[in-house]
Amino acid sequence: MKIVIIGGVAAGASAATKARRTNENAQIVLLEQGEYVSFANCGLPYYVGGTIPKRDNLLVVREELFRKRYNIDVRTLSQVTKINRSKKTVTVLDKRNNTTYEESYDKLIIATGARPFVLPFLKDCKNSYTCFTLYDVDKIKEAFSADPVKKAVVIGAGYIGMELAEQLNLLGVECTIIELKSSILPQFDKEMTNPVVDTLKEKGVDVKTGVSVVDADVIDGVAKRLKLSNGEEIECDVVFQTAGVIPNVELAREAGLEVNRGIVVNNKMQTSDPDIYAAGDAVEVKSIITGKNVWIPLAGPANKQGRVAGCNAAGGNLEFKGVVGSSIIKVFDWALAKVGLSETECKDQGLNYNVTIVHPLHHAGYYPGGKQLTIKLIFDSTTGRIYGAQVIGKEGVDKRADVIATAIYAGLTVFDLENLDLVYAPPFSSAKDPVIMAGMTASNILRGEVKNILPDRVFELLDNPDYIVLDVRTPEEYEFGHVKGAVNIPVDELRNRVSELPKDKKIIVYCGVGFRSYHGCLILKANGFDCLNMSGGWTSWRMYYPDMVE
Repeated sequence: MKIVIIGGVAAGASAATKARRTNENAQIVLLEQGEYVSFANCGLPYYVGGTIPKRDNLLVVREELFRKRYNIDVRTLSQVTKINRSKKTVTVLDKRNNTTYEESYDKLIIATGARPFVLPFLKDCKNSYTCFTLYDVDKIKEAFSADPVKKAVVIGAGYIGMELAEQLNLLGVECTIIELKSSILPQFDKEMTNPVVDTLKEKGVDVKTGVSVVDADVIDGVAKRLKLSNGEEIECDVVFQTAGVIPNVELAREAGLEVNRGIVVNNKMQTSDPDIYAAGDAVEVKSIITGKNVWIPLAGPANKQGRVAGCNAAGGNLEFKGVVGSSIIKVFDWALAKVGLSETECKDQGLNYNVTIVHPLHHAGYYPGGKQLTIKLIFDSTTGRIYGAQVIGKEGVDKRADVIATAIYAGLTVFDLENLDLVYAPPFSSAKDPVIMAGMTASNILRGEVKNILPDRVFELLDNPDYIVLDVRTPEEYEFGHVKGAVNIPVDELRNRVSELPKDKKIIVYCGVGFRSYHGCLILKANGFDCLNMSGGWTSWRMYYPDMVE
């Protein structure tokens, strides 16, 4: 058996090594158009900033290891230009001598990945860079060592853009981030990223959202000034283009394989041609949550998909069961994780969902050093099935996100979350872990113990005469800041003061994080009031509306 793999890095390299572990006797050829067969592209921004000090640290597996340990015929600088399905060959351009040849295969694996989106008018600018390959960061490092860089513009506030902005700031470079969507990290719901914007501004990073770069003043091949869609102009020494990636599906499409946004594969990572497999950023796979095909270019799924493709191409039998869509990013001292669907994505797909937001400490409050977490949990309004979650904070974020990602993968509900048996000791968690607390609040909602309402809906009802907003915090907390028009009755006085509230109106109750207001709602409900608990309380309100304080 002869297996040919197009592309290295995450999916291709994983496919090659798993194919060898599955079949010792197969002939395996890996064709990589670049100079490096496997490198850590997720670490590139950190090498730019010096957090990762040595370039060699990014070289995950070298050619020599592929050859000696795995007996894989690795050919770098070898670009596949055509797949000839009828002949079962690929046409290869050898970049070393600019010659072409045909390579036969019994099984073919496509791991062509993706490429960065580049604005046409900046494509040939000497000071415009992407941050996608080792070649990119080599050029960036060279530019930074040749001339002092004072002003940088990062186009696109996704994961790579935000990581680059942080690293540039650590280098002392004045940085501006430009994002077309209305918020940074648009994979997240906007309110979850607002606290990070405040930190960026405190660090001196200029954040511009809801605008795009439409043109540039280019002199002698150097972009001197960028022109924005709002009429603003920004001077720059360097420009980083991090506004997303495009899947490399041209080879597959020209070969007549089924392609939508990405290459269509089954759970064996098999394309519409049973002798051709595909994996990584070029493919579409099933969402575990919706069952629909999705294109999610992330390193974790790419590695697992490559492993499945390599095994099956070599005669094994593995399945890729789908993706949850789990990701995390560090921005200065913040960590932001997203698993499953956001609220925006649930709306777009027409799902019947509800939301709870909790703000617990990452470990026991009586143990020193507790840091606040925010968990936004999204779930089916009827069954309690978990659709997704976003977790932000400064400690303990990854642990909670991973627990919820596992719950989604296993098909658990919020009723399962409230009953999880998780590890506990004061330095690590609370007796009721933050994930369990999120499960409890969601379960309370579904059991009908309390009705919840999100801050954005409260905002829409502020001037509605049928509603009253009730703040059950202390007078001191109320004076520090409150929702416009809110009445203040502390929860400890509420039983004796319910007569001050009209029963012909709906009462929206809030406190600091939602716990006291939950008790307040139970008191009001027992006294015949129709009330709603604002999820996450004042802390959530400040995340949704950071500039709106009475």
